[in-house]
Amino acid sequence: MNDQALEVIAKRRAIYPDRFNNEEITPEEVSRLLEAARFAPTHKLTEPWRFRVIMKDSKVEMTRQVKDYIENHTAKPEKGVRIAEKMDQSQAVILIGYQRDLRERVPEWEEMASTAMAVQNIWIYADSLGMGGYWSTGAPAVEAFNHLLELDEGEVILGMFFLGRHDFEPRPRPSTPVDGFTTDWKSVV
Repeated sequence: MNDQALEVIAKRRAIYPDRFNNEEITPEEVSRLLEAARFAPTHKLTEPWRFRVIMKDSKVEMTRQVKDYIENHTAKPEKGVRIAEKMDQSQAVILIGYQRDLRERVPEWEEMASTAMAVQNIWIYADSLGMGGYWSTGAPAVEAFNHLLELDEGEVILGMFFLGRHDFEPRPRPSTPVDGFTTDWKSVV
């Protein structure tokens, strides 16, 4: 049995922006990550995931706008400095959103689940390209992006994926054995 895919999945870790180095990430590499995202499962082929890539000069301007919005319009103005710091430390920020199927052919949670699976594809593939990152759902920043961006009808920003190269070697993550979260079918019937 080939366990290579399982090893890649097990190796996935959150790498935070303060661990990123300054090695460049190209727009072409980000496109490859987004290519991996599009193969996520999607009920009724709604492909609800939406991504907005912020890097280079646009990152500088967007960082300023988000920081200002958080400091002046949210219940946690102190978070503005922290989000700006994370954005500055990242070579790219991928905004994670989803577009609700306007015909509502599937429950909304399924579209969020599909989007989360697309992000998992990005996350796993990033490691193979020598990158790391993490998905942040900080409410003040999400509020700022949902307010500042021109979104399509039914589109919502769920969070940010901070992306960068790193030299950090994360330690293995403890996790519960399978029998700790699985019920045998005989006990269900």
